[in-house]
Amino acid sequence: MTVPDLSDDTTQPGDSNSTSRRRFLAGAAVTGSALALSSTAIAMQSSASVTFDDQTTGGTSVSVASATLPKGGFIAIHDDRLLDGKALESVIGVSDALDAGTHETVDVELFDVKGTEFDSKMLEEDATLIAMPHVDSNGNEEYEFVSSDGQTDGPYTADGEAVVDDAMVSIGMDSKPTADVCFRDQKSDGESVWVNRATLSDGGFVTIHDASLLDGKVFDSVIGVSGALDAGTHEDIEISLYEGVSGGDYEMSMLEGDATLIAMPHFDSDDNGSYDFLTSEGETDGPYTMDGKAVVDDAEITLSDGC
Repeated sequence: MTVPDLSDDTTQPGDSNSTSRRRFLAGAAVTGSALALSSTAIAMQSSASVTFDDQTTGGTSVSVASATLPKGGFIAIHDDRLLDGKALESVIGVSDALDAGTHETVDVELFDVKGTEFDSKMLEEDATLIAMPHVDSNGNEEYEFVSSDGQTDGPYTADGEAVVDDAMVSIGMDSKPTADVCFRDQKSDGESVWVNRATLSDGGFVTIHDASLLDGKVFDSVIGVSGALDAGTHEDIEISLYEGVSGGDYEMSMLEGDATLIAMPHFDSDDNGSYDFLTSEGETDGPYTMDGKAVVDDAEITLSDGC
């Protein structure tokens, strides 16, 4: 979606400053100090687009439905201070670096932006937020628009205007937590494994189970657990096996042969930074679920001496 035409006088749902919004979005692209549309940014006029739908969240992250970034880059999330021309101060979230092309369901953690300090860690009330694709103008895969005072990583533009879409984000503390995990087949020295990616909407841990989980041994099958993870997406998580699991008692110190292992995201339900699922006999720090089943992914682990 590109910036709305100035002649569109339709008031957006939940937008208490529609006049200011229209004035800013229509004029921002020609205001160099507002969006830092330097020669680098202007060169990125292209078919970039973004779709940001109304949604209900827990206040710590939002989901951008889709975005096309012809040269790759980032998706920044702005609060409504953008409507007053505060292009830098309004940035409250930014995606990971995205490759060139179209991306769907891009989760963006809020209030965690390089170069910015925040007084809060989550949205405290319903708000209109604005998604804006940005170019990675120096190719270093780090969003530096704010830390460079707008001199680097400017927004994609169309007809001289920043490409944006806004959404009404409602806070629902009872919104269902979600998780996803990617655990790929790999070689291992038997002492640790790598979980490729895990997304935990409320933070927590990723546990590693052996195949006895498939026989219903939910507790005895736990052979490894990550450190405490913040809400959001994490990549390349190394998890030691047969150590560091509170309540775990093992007769071995490493895998003794090739094995099928299972990764499972868990809550930190008591928010103490410690995995207490075993010691509480399942009363605390239970697994994330989908359709009544634990969220899991399995992988074939092949022992290797590293050669």
